[in-house]
Amino acid sequence: MEKELRSVLLGLGLSSDEETLAKFSLYASLLKEWNPKINLTSILEDEEIYQKHFIDCILPAKTFDFAGKSILDIGSGGGFPGLVLAILYPTSQITLLDATAKKFIFLKEAVARLGLNNVSFAIGRIEDGIVRKEGFDVAISRGFASLPIFLEVAAPFVKIGGAILAMKGARGEEEIQIASHYESRYGVRLKTMSEEALPSGDKRINVLYQKNNKTPQKYPRSWGLIKKEFK
Repeated sequence: MEKELRSVLLGLGLSSDEETLAKFSLYASLLKEWNPKINLTSILEDEEIYQKHFIDCILPAKTFDFAGKSILDIGSGGGFPGLVLAILYPTSQITLLDATAKKFIFLKEAVARLGLNNVSFAIGRIEDGIVRKEGFDVAISRGFASLPIFLEVAAPFVKIGGAILAMKGARGEEEIQIASHYESRYGVRLKTMSEEALPSGDKRINVLYQKNNKTPQKYPRSWGLIKKEFK
């Protein structure tokens, strides 16, 4: 498991020293320790944690350089991908955002135990304005919502010239086609789509948008209105 992780990190020019690997080992242990108390993940075998959580969350680094950036992780859940990025990019500032308050009991404990000083927390729904508009270099999410919905809730909070990165599975290409009709609405444009595979062979598609224009002030709308349009 650590061998595969080290190989991926080396391939991307990221730190793969013993301290970094020890943090990932501790993170895996914390997930297994806390999951019976707070439902964080259905993936609890070490090999799957390393592949489907850690390596999966590292692959976007092939598409975007996160170093020194302010990063908003929307729908962070158990810390994916935000905590993984916080471990690997100590010069970046990561904000973990989630609507489920009890998950932050775990996230705050994990940040403390992992010795991370580049993480902050935003508890609530993003469409309620709990973080500052145009306050981040990049917004990222894994499995938060369909791509058109993610663009609406993410674009207003990214600086002009910044990036929006969606981590998708095998249906990512289909979602890209649907989202293409809404790019101009939110002031974004598709930049790259990167197809990757986990060591298990599972397909991953990382979709990168660039924000070129200001997103109209009315976005994001209320969750009810968003869901009504994007059924």
